[in-house]
Amino acid sequence: MRLEEAFGEVGDGVAAEEPVDNRAPDAAAAGVGARGACCPEGAPQPRKRALRKLLLRERAEPAPGERASIDTRIAHRVVAAPAFVQSETVLIYLSFASEVETRGIIRAAWELGKAVALPRVCAAHSLRWYRVDSLDGLRVSSFGIKEPPPHEEREVIPGSAPGHVAIVPGLAFDRQGFRLGYGGGFYDVFLAGFPGVSIGLCRERQLCASLDDLGVIGPHDRCVDFVVTEQRVVSSASPTSIVG
Repeated sequence: MRLEEAFGEVGDGVAAEEPVDNRAPDAAAAGVGARGACCPEGAPQPRKRALRKLLLRERAEPAPGERASIDTRIAHRVVAAPAFVQSETVLIYLSFASEVETRGIIRAAWELGKAVALPRVCAAHSLRWYRVDSLDGLRVSSFGIKEPPPHEEREVIPGSAPGHVAIVPGLAFDRQGFRLGYGGGFYDVFLAGFPGVSIGLCRERQLCASLDDLGVIGPHDRCVDFVVTEQRVVSSASPTSIVG
């Protein structure tokens, strides 16, 4: 299902729906939250929340093997992207449930001698990043996702040195680089102050022409520099072109 079709399916009946559990991926079924999605939005947005719920279900529909094959192709494109190749430090999320898998990208970064930092969800809709040399020793947060321990000597300040690239999750992206996240606003706050190159990951079926045209982009939403799917790399600076 294309994102535009999913939006149409939400339809005019959203106002009549019961309140939507706004937690991320399959965590709602497990009774936990993820990616800060249980944090309330600034104002009720039933249509936006209903679209998130539909997209979470739609993203999880493909068989695990099919998702794994797609995600391997996405990882290959990310690792070959000039911004990744030229980077020294990779700020990256650790994939959860049906998100685009990132462990292959993390391993590739280590093999290339790059530093890898994972985020911790903090107060005031903020993320703090900590360097990891292994995925062992991560701690499960109150949101149900694995995070690095907050060792001060391992903290990485985004953009504090040249060569930082950020890999960003999302439920959906568009060709201008805008994203539909989980509703917590953590990555919008992060992107607003990040001076490096940002790359959003999504499967082709979660990429649309314009989220703004669908009415789900607000004044605080921030775009990424590139969006990578299994079929293409789209630059937000030139959304009609395929970079690689």
